[in-house]
Amino acid sequence: MSSYETFARFYDCLTENVDYKVRSDYISNFFSDCDKSGKLLDLACGTGTFSKLFSDKGYSVTGMDISEEMLTAAQNKCGGKVGFLKGDITDFLLPDKYDFCICMLDSINHLEGIEDVRKCFNCVYNALNDGGIFVFDVNTVYKHKFVLADNTFVFDEEEFFLAWDNEYTEDNRVRIILDFFVYNGKSYDRYSEEFYEKAYEIQELMSALSQFEIIGVYDELTENLPKEDSERVYFVCKRKKLLHG
Repeated sequence: MSSYETFARFYDCLTENVDYKVRSDYISNFFSDCDKSGKLLDLACGTGTFSKLFSDKGYSVTGMDISEEMLTAAQNKCGGKVGFLKGDITDFLLPDKYDFCICMLDSINHLEGIEDVRKCFNCVYNALNDGGIFVFDVNTVYKHKFVLADNTFVFDEEEFFLAWDNEYTEDNRVRIILDFFVYNGKSYDRYSEEFYEKAYEIQELMSALSQFEIIGVYDELTENLPKEDSERVYFVCKRKKLLHG
């Protein structure tokens, strides 16, 4: 798996088109009947933008990511108001329980296969209190096949030039190759990273969520059912309560 070292350095610049506030407001609407001072786990938190926004809303936030570079950026952004942990979202067990868990911006697509997805969901289940809410989004099979596949995107920024090349392989998987050319004052240094994203059918993900009650599966930033050409889908789930006695 890529360390996302160079990607982390320029991640915020590359996601300037993402309206994080709109997305955080949309997500928090699903928490409307819950305690806004509750504990929230931000999985694959990246540079911590969602962590900061939810902390600003009053939640007690813990962010987790596997990349040290991403976590360093997140810590600098949040100024000590959020706790951060280095961890693998498919293999973690935390001492605390959380009321909410989010996993945003197609982080689930970065997992290698459905078994890893199930492992992630199981870890989330164990991290949540009974009735805890889990919200995540995914890029769809449609997006992988018809939007990302075999396309190249170019970013020409003040500090760097990026060639972003996608290669559709098989089984709804896209190989993403990033070539950064970073200006050093005299010339450009080249840094390359690559990783894969895999898309899953909605039913496949629903089957992997057997420990959860699925409240809804929605087209991006709506409460409408996904369409054939939906590019991003949100899942809203609740941890099933354990039966005692």
